[in-house]
Amino acid sequence: MELGIVNIILIITAVALLIALVIVLITMRRRMLNSERRLERRYRQEISFYDSELTRVNYLYNELAAAKNINQPNQITEQNILPNNEIAIEQKKLEAEREKLSQRNKKLWDMSLAIEKDKERIQMLKNQIEAKHLEVTDSIRYARGIQNALLPREDILKSMLSDYFLLWKPRDIVSGDFYWMKKQGDLLLFAICDCTGHGVPGAFMSMLGMAFLNDITADADNNIKPSDILEQLRRKVITSLKQSAAGTLEPKDGMDMALCILDTKALTLKFAGANNPMYIVSNGALTEYKGVKNPIGFYPMEKKFETTEIPVKKGDYIYMFSDGFPDQFNAKTNKKVTYGRFKNLLVEINNETSDPETQKKRLDDFFESWRNGFVQMDDVLIGGFRI
Repeated sequence: MELGIVNIILIITAVALLIALVIVLITMRRRMLNSERRLERRYRQEISFYDSELTRVNYLYNELAAAKNINQPNQITEQNILPNNEIAIEQKKLEAEREKLSQRNKKLWDMSLAIEKDKERIQMLKNQIEAKHLEVTDSIRYARGIQNALLPREDILKSMLSDYFLLWKPRDIVSGDFYWMKKQGDLLLFAICDCTGHGVPGAFMSMLGMAFLNDITADADNNIKPSDILEQLRRKVITSLKQSAAGTLEPKDGMDMALCILDTKALTLKFAGANNPMYIVSNGALTEYKGVKNPIGFYPMEKKFETTEIPVKKGDYIYMFSDGFPDQFNAKTNKKVTYGRFKNLLVEINNETSDPETQKKRLDDFFESWRNGFVQMDDVLIGGFRI
């Protein structure tokens, strides 16, 4: 088991390093694009100045030509005939202006060549960044396959529950939310967990969480309580991440979790929660069972986790979830779904249908309609289980 965790850490560390490389390359690309924009703006300013100077010189040249054109009788007046010395002065000025414009034109041409070279270099960097991005994305997609392979088989639920659904919507390719389950005689152990962060860091924590849960319950008997599992999991997380009150720079990562043990024969349910609650909808009414306000991980005001025993009956729906759904913002109102609206939606859906796939689709449709193009804020995971 220790070797497996080390391999997982090495895989996720490699992926994290690749992502850091992509961030550096993207930053370099942005700097090069900004440099290109500044050169282009300067180039346009020089061209604008050149045009205005050229207009002015052409005007002076036309005026000078008109002043020298004394062969036409209708143009000979005392006002438009300039002395020879003034004409010579104007000619020298005109030649000087033309020389300046010629030098400026050469400078603009050199700038144009430099900009083209910078564009070629930026394009080359862009191609390199895109190649690296594709490589990292492919690596993360492969990591998603590893994460999916570590998730428990759903046939465990199929063998012990009437109906169920799992609405799992990672914000990024991989997720910090995960579900876990295990069959032990007449007992069904299942959990919905929300790890700190999302994407690769969250997925890394989720893989640790799954490995620890499997390790903790490997030799567990039928008398184990959900709160005992959470306590052991907390100790493992704190030890593995080297968390302590003194180390202010040490990671304070962890996870929130709702964990249940269902006795399918006696129809009793034991629940314990780390920050996360659990809802049961029975006969059209929703009952909330709250967890202890502590995460699984270091917390300065640590409290013991508690087990709640709940009698259940056939047809009751159990809902466990992460905070991604109720915390999602709306694009128009910039308001969250909220837990109150989420509860009402569950009751409404439950009164309409008990079909798990229909419930899952209703929740998914509501979520997408609510965010309405707004970026998905967090990973989303909802588990619905009908006894």
